[in-house]
Amino acid sequence: MQDFPETSGAKILLVWDRIGDYHAARFRALENFAGTGNVLMADLGGADKLYKWKNPLQGSEWYKSLSSKPVEEPDAKKRLEAFKELVKIHQVNLVGIAGYGRPEYRAMLHWCRMKGVKVVLFAESWYTGNLDFLKGLYLRFLCRGFLVSGLRAKNHFVERLGLPENRVYMPYSVVDNRHFSAQLPDYSSKKILCLARFSEEKNLVKLIAAFGASRIAANGWKLELVGGGPLKQLLLDHATEGIVFRDWVAYEDLPALYTSASFFILPSIFEPWGLVVNEAMAAGLPVALSEECGCAPDLVPDPAFRFPAKDDSAIAALLQKLPLIPEEELRNIGLKNRERINAFSPEAWAEAFLQASAF
Repeated sequence: MQDFPETSGAKILLVWDRIGDYHAARFRALENFAGTGNVLMADLGGADKLYKWKNPLQGSEWYKSLSSKPVEEPDAKKRLEAFKELVKIHQVNLVGIAGYGRPEYRAMLHWCRMKGVKVVLFAESWYTGNLDFLKGLYLRFLCRGFLVSGLRAKNHFVERLGLPENRVYMPYSVVDNRHFSAQLPDYSSKKILCLARFSEEKNLVKLIAAFGASRIAANGWKLELVGGGPLKQLLLDHATEGIVFRDWVAYEDLPALYTSASFFILPSIFEPWGLVVNEAMAAGLPVALSEECGCAPDLVPDPAFRFPAKDDSAIAALLQKLPLIPEEELRNIGLKNRERINAFSPEAWAEAFLQASAF
């Protein structure tokens, strides 16, 4: 890895919707290079209605919630005022902001532009939209640099939004790989693991149908679906032999969950990135995913482990191959995945962030 860009004099504020372990890992990596007290964290609210994240920075002098309301509840004026106060009190000259979709973020972007505060925009989006070129002009005016999830997002920002390539960096979508890599999986378990919220975009009904059609349950293979969510009863109604359901699993318990499996799959029909794939690879699991997962070209370049999300016969055909793969080969694939994911680490994130800010 190259040396980090010069950080002397940088006072950095990172803003996300809500802080969880993923964000804390990035904060710590950046702090290691910028120095204690030079990196601050803030979120729009200390709670949300979707995730059950615990904030590992709660109580830290370097963290502040911009509102007492949940993220989904409107409180834009108070959040903007709290943001401005943080920037002024701590003499922040560099801000990282998680997108521009929320009114709070757009107000922060405009205020930073007026005050001469540099902004690096975080983004995972790679989907074509209306007026992409005009969005690019808007963002180019407001932001110093862009930190994007991977190749698809980078191509989107450069080719569709028309942003200069030397202002767009990656990776943005990283996890604390060390947290998931203490042990190797049990490749003999014959367990296929899928961590995904039980919601429509995760495509779990088709996965259940494909697992049943593959008939690999007769060979002792199991499918474990972990996540919980609004479609739980529907999924239970579709369940066949060999399928197990679990609700939310806490972050500290995830490594043991991954190492209990011998294969991981994510069949989403809509997935800007897919951080669970990072986690599974860091744990040393072979993984398969749909072409609609944003991370596919970066993390799973082998087409043998990718499939069209809406083609349950293609998913079933992939699953049918699993009993034919020796344990040693599963292990070798998993170890190669663990090596590949090293390029998507919090340290790589911190380096990319600083490079994006240096334009």
